[in-house]
Amino acid sequence: MASSTTKLDSAIKFGAGRYRQESGLLDHIGEEIRRFGRRVLVVSGPRAWDAVKDKFTASMNAAGVDFQLEVFGGWCSFEEAKALADKAHAYGAQEIVGVGGGKIMDLAKAVGEVANLGTVNVPTSASTCAPFTCMSVMYTPEGGKKLSWRFDHEIDACLMDMDVIADCPIRYNAAGIVDAMAKRIEMLNGQPALKEEDTPIDIFSAYSIACYTYSVLEQNALNAIEDNRQHKATKTLYDVAFMNVPVTGVIANTTKSFKQSELAHVIYDGVRTIFTKEAAEAIHGEIVGVGLFCQLYFNGQGEKEAELRDFMRKMDMPLTLSDLGIEPTEENMDKIEEYIANSRHFTSTDPADRKRLHDAVHEMA
Repeated sequence: MASSTTKLDSAIKFGAGRYRQESGLLDHIGEEIRRFGRRVLVVSGPRAWDAVKDKFTASMNAAGVDFQLEVFGGWCSFEEAKALADKAHAYGAQEIVGVGGGKIMDLAKAVGEVANLGTVNVPTSASTCAPFTCMSVMYTPEGGKKLSWRFDHEIDACLMDMDVIADCPIRYNAAGIVDAMAKRIEMLNGQPALKEEDTPIDIFSAYSIACYTYSVLEQNALNAIEDNRQHKATKTLYDVAFMNVPVTGVIANTTKSFKQSELAHVIYDGVRTIFTKEAAEAIHGEIVGVGLFCQLYFNGQGEKEAELRDFMRKMDMPLTLSDLGIEPTEENMDKIEEYIANSRHFTSTDPADRKRLHDAVHEMA
């Protein structure tokens, strides 16, 4: 297992083997999962399971699919993946099914990897592209970021019921919007533009999709959030969820989860690692969103910060480190700066670039 976490497969895996996104999909979830096995281990978060359990169970029973449920509220860790894989083997499971948010999606994939079984993900929010990607973010059992585990295969299926997404608290779908929009900003990482002639074609293709994604979300996100507030599964909410999950997942998979996540995501990693307790209640896209103010300044796009703040404010998102639960003291800012400077995302030895990074970090205060 350890070697799989460090060896990078050169093949590009674009997404899930099967993707469905529609209203009423829970009524057909059993027949979808039966494609991969008649005996499955279901890993779910407590709130997510409460949201889907009646329709999910009825559909599985109607399709003749037996399942063992494991409700889990912790972090996606190697320890938990091993424990759940052992349960899957003891049960005789033929497939792993994840039901929940980003951490559960990553955990289900990790359990499948340890158990040598396929994974079907059933997201209950459009908060990240994790349901679709070929990797899992792994944490310590306490919630500190450990590493990104990249897999050499796609997941079997991603199945998203839009009625569930419409009923999800807006906080999660808003976080997914900002996380998806972040790709265009982060891929620049230190420059105001990306040129095709200077960029590998796979990376430039991902960037082009990221620009399209940003444009669609910029135009539709606020209306989608209002539809979400009213629990309406409209076309606008559908379009935004599609951008958040499969389209952004294609961006991540095309870059093998490199280059599409830079300073804002390394800030996320740093927050999870250094301020594990302080920011425990903050979710992925919220931390990334605050990190984008640092990324924009570092790119030389500081003039765009006010527009992004206004956009995020209209979706009731946190805007500062304080909003995330982290006091913006000089000591804490220095910790974040050092975390970035010691990562693969910052390679310059120019003192001017380090000063620019220092100033960029303070844009989050």
